[in-house]
Amino acid sequence: MKNNNSTWNDLLKPVVVLTTICIVVSGLLAFTNNVTAPIIAKNAALAADAARIELLPEAVDGFDPMEVDMEGVQEMYKAKNGAGYTVTASGKGYGGDVQFMVAFDNDGKIVNLKVLSHSETAGLGSKIENPEFINQFVGTTEELNSGNVDMISGATISSNASISAINTARKAFNQYAKGIVEVELTLEEKLGLLFGEGTPAATLTTEYSHPDAVEFWQTEKGIIIVTEGKGNGIIGDEHVSGEYLKAYVAFNADGTIAGVLYDDSSETAGLGTKISEEPFISIFNGKTNTDGVDTIANCTYSSKGAIEAVGKACAVFAQI
Repeated sequence: MKNNNSTWNDLLKPVVVLTTICIVVSGLLAFTNNVTAPIIAKNAALAADAARIELLPEAVDGFDPMEVDMEGVQEMYKAKNGAGYTVTASGKGYGGDVQFMVAFDNDGKIVNLKVLSHSETAGLGSKIENPEFINQFVGTTEELNSGNVDMISGATISSNASISAINTARKAFNQYAKGIVEVELTLEEKLGLLFGEGTPAATLTTEYSHPDAVEFWQTEKGIIIVTEGKGNGIIGDEHVSGEYLKAYVAFNADGTIAGVLYDDSSETAGLGTKISEEPFISIFNGKTNTDGVDTIANCTYSSKGAIEAVGKACAVFAQI
């Protein structure tokens, strides 16, 4: 039988030693964090100050922070001498958040911008830092999309993350510098606008039914048929959401398509969501079928599902 001394050496002592080591190490880490955290924060603040001055050197008297409450916006500053504003905002990239600082003049024109941080693929998504990509945003005054921006080949997600960050920065400028608040339309209002400006909001109707239709909406100018297609969320190899792609297809009385709206929440942001951009959805306008509509490069699954859903709606309209 082991004596008490043996029990101490074999069982209790190792536990006490390990516990003591853990306590000491934890204490040292906490102490180190308390010492370094303020230094790190100060250095980050100095770097941000330097970036603001770099982007808006006319602000010779410095900047004042502004109170901003908007998703995707980290901070906003106003030049003390009225030279302009800087907004730091982010978009979701391939490897994480892509953060930009954007400088605006008082009219809302981008005068300068830079990437503050990103985790994009080296040699590919990291090209968002290249001057030839960044400089195309300088001088712009309107919201941007892949149709009016030269995207980086093979880095669509990173390119779209950059566009998203810059558009978010502009939205913050419009709201907090110019007092222009963007009003989010309801689904009913968006569906009405598929028939053009001035069309009242659509209303859900039970007047029609069809096994291939999810639901029907009615306006004074025509009906909207809601169908689903197999986009990237169902059959894609990556970013699988398990959700069908939903299409709202508006038909004029003569059976021609007045407009298309997609619920693309099942698709990859910045890639599959290209189906909701004007160059693609406008292809359907005036058609009675999907003949001649091609898939989008690097967006095959999503655009196939989008075309499938519109094709279903056309077939349903012909049968009701």
